[in-house]
Amino acid sequence: MTAPIIYPDQIRIWTDDIPRRFAELLRTSQPTNVYISSPWISEFPNSAIDLRKLLIQKNPSTIILTRPPRTNVAKSFLKELKKDTRTRIYVNNKLHAKIYVIEGPKHKYVVIGSSNFTQESRFNLELAIVFVGSDILTKRVIYAFLAYLKPACKPW
Repeated sequence: MTAPIIYPDQIRIWTDDIPRRFAELLRTSQPTNVYISSPWISEFPNSAIDLRKLLIQKNPSTIILTRPPRTNVAKSFLKELKKDTRTRIYVNNKLHAKIYVIEGPKHKYVVIGSSNFTQESRFNLELAIVFVGSDILTKRVIYAFLAYLKPACKPW
């Protein structure tokens, strides 16, 4: 009999403030790669959730999949991310997947749920399942992200 791929302590359920909790994972890990798929992305007034600042500090290679920004504020935020960090941004009008992955030598996190990475979603009724430390699962989700979602998007 083979060992299970996922152990019970590797699974968490989040029901509140998913963007803040993801930012906290990012802050407390040593990511080499970050993958974010969120149809909507915004800046946060709370500096603890400042994605740009976290990506500058941690300096991971980052890929963001999102919808084309509709406001000047959103465009400006994405331009700053591209300019100040090692972030590549891809867009698709039909994107709906919400996936957040942190991959590093010591920490691997996969968050799949209903929450966009926006200020508004912090107060919505949301749910996410979080997988912690599974190399196999992390690689499979990254593969799906890169092989299925990213090719459907255009560079921005």
